Amino acid sequence: MSRESSERSAVRRVCRDLAASSSLEEALTGRYEPLGVVGQGSFAKVFLARHILTGTKVAVKVLRKGAGATLSWVLSELDIMKGLEHPHVVQLLEIVETPGTAYVVMEHMAGGQLGQHIPEVVGLWEDEARMLFGQVASAVGYCHAQGIAHRDVKADNVLLDAAGRAKLCDFGLACRFRAGEKLGLLCGTVAYWAPELHRREPYDGPAVDVWSLGVLLILMLTGSVPFTGASYEQAKEQVLQARYHLPFHLSDEAQSLVSWMLTLEPAHRPTLQQILGHPWLSQDGERCPSPPAELLPKRPDTSILLAMLDLGYGLQETWVAGRKADLVRDLTLMVPGRHFHRESWTGGAMSPSSSCGDTQMAQRRPMSQATRAAGVERLPSPRAA
Repeated sequence: MSRESSERSAVRRVCRDLAASSSLEEALTGRYEPLGVVGQGSFAKVFLARHILTGTKVAVKVLRKGAGATLSWVLSELDIMKGLEHPHVVQLLEIVETPGTAYVVMEHMAGGQLGQHIPEVVGLWEDEARMLFGQVASAVGYCHAQGIAHRDVKADNVLLDAAGRAKLCDFGLACRFRAGEKLGLLCGTVAYWAPELHRREPYDGPAVDVWSLGVLLILMLTGSVPFTGASYEQAKEQVLQARYHLPFHLSDEAQSLVSWMLTLEPAHRPTLQQILGHPWLSQDGERCPSPPAELLPKRPDTSILLAMLDLGYGLQETWVAGRKADLVRDLTLMVPGRHFHRESWTGGAMSPSSSCGDTQMAQRRPMSQATRAAGVERLPSPRAA
């Protein structure tokens, strides 16, 4: 069998695995080439695909709409994702819908999950953790400002791009909230649960996210989650007493931020604005940057439309919907060596965090390599001795 025939067979096998019907091929054929399944959850499957026009790799999350509560969850996730535009939130490129399925096309994060890069037992160096945690906190703070609680902040839901930048993903449990509103759905990951979730009490969405961020920061700094009893009851008791251990070598500022986020009383936990202004995250007077007011244009860029026309697309196809032109713009940004007047899309220089190359990151490579790629120098640490 020739190599070309073999590749075609592999693609057909992937399509059969992703969908029992022809809906996948009908929805994506001619636009995306499926390459393989990369993730499987309780409610969704994620596969890697290649955008045929630009050759850019993307991640496609397959959501089965179902009926009743399942349909409500899917529609809620899609609605939330459509409104999110932030340099440290995984970028939504397009949603392709069929009657029973939604295909959520997102940027491909070549670095994989954050947890894969945290050394067990010892964790990250403080400067590495500071940079990555600040990026995640910035994303969560943006969500809270939009009236959205994530409700499942954890290492598995933070992905790294090829340059080592962190981006928040998976809004399957996210919900909208109003100031002062109490939520009732018990959800999220038990290891990151706040005390009020263990007590089965109505809770404040942002306060629960802040507790989860505290657990995440301990994981980043130590290599393990803080509340690890031999049983659920033991772990619960540790949470209800906020009983955890931090290594002596951590800076006073890091320990201060952790203890503030892991405050038992939800009302006394910091807001994300206070977290981002904490001394540990604003050392040397540098604060985490705020996202630009507008990351995407309100209408398609004419240079992109002309580029599509040059590639053989008709005028009708290039102006069917503004978001489709935006999609080509977004994907073009990810293609090395292609530049289509980026300044005209944002009214200024494009943020380096808003595009992602396809450089492959070595499996479980040391985090210092990733942070050096992002321009961060390692600081001295007591562990160097």
